[in-house]
Amino acid sequence: DEDHLRANLEHTHSELNAPTQFKGRLNELMSQIRMQHQVSAAHAEVEYSIIDQDTMGQIRQHLKQQQEGLQHLIQIIKDDVADLSVIEHGLSNGSDYQP
Repeated sequence: DEDHLRANLEHTHSELNAPTQFKGRLNELMSQIRMQHQVSAAHAEVEYSIIDQDTMGQIRQHLKQQQEGLQHLIQIIKDDVADLSVIEHGLSNGSDYQP
């Protein structure tokens, strides 16, 4: 039993110490992984291209609402900046003012 285990360990050790064999196997595995990635990417592109018109309309409507919301927020920020400018101007001109 020990001899069998020792033989397995020596065999594994010799495989790991043979860099060309190990490197070749790694290259083969990397190649297979790349192929699977390309196949899954191609499959994903096919899934994304199958969107019906109703879904596209909903997406457009959602994006339009987001754009309108962002435009509203931008206007609020612009108004606030203008208000802060007025406040800052008042503070710099009226620094002697004491209620």
